[in-house]
Amino acid sequence: MLHIIGVAHRAQARKPSFEKTEAHKAFEACLRSTIAEVQPVLVAEEDNEEFLTNRGEISIAKEIACEEDIEHRFCEPDKKERSKIGSKNFSEIALELAMAERLSDDELAIKARAIEIARYFPVRESFWLDQLNGCEDAAAIFVCGDIHIESFTSLLEKKGVSYRIVKRGIGRTEQDAPYYEALRYLAEHPELRNE
Repeated sequence: MLHIIGVAHRAQARKPSFEKTEAHKAFEACLRSTIAEVQPVLVAEEDNEEFLTNRGEISIAKEIACEEDIEHRFCEPDKKERSKIGSKNFSEIALELAMAERLSDDELAIKARAIEIARYFPVRESFWLDQLNGCEDAAAIFVCGDIHIESFTSLLEKKGVSYRIVKRGIGRTEQDAPYYEALRYLAEHPELRNE
């Protein structure tokens, strides 16, 4: 069974020389508690070494998994893998929209995020599931952005993978509102899924 922890990414990794924030502490407590409860064979997460290095951060999940002598996996495609699987990020989508359409900055941002959710989250989430291969019959923990919970669990259901949502929204703040606004925008503009 896959035990899923939904986070705001700022709770998931930290700068080595900085004090842990309340979000870091909440995530760490949840992860340690879940490890104690389910005794996983794997702790995996939506992140990768390339992105961590670029941000100058370290993975809290990897630190804890290493301390507990549990296998750790990064499941997020790096830049080269994203290109290979045809995934685009918000910035790339926004640039394409800016060149193709006349939109206000606000509408450009919300539409780009909605397209990212509709078209490219599924591509990345399928990649994650491939990275989790071999864990279907054992307890595993997966940490991902809270915004992915509905779409990722829908994929798990389609693939017959059992899961449990341990906790949601760790570290979530008003900074995360644009993606939740994009979800609402997408509900109002379902045609964005198929364009």
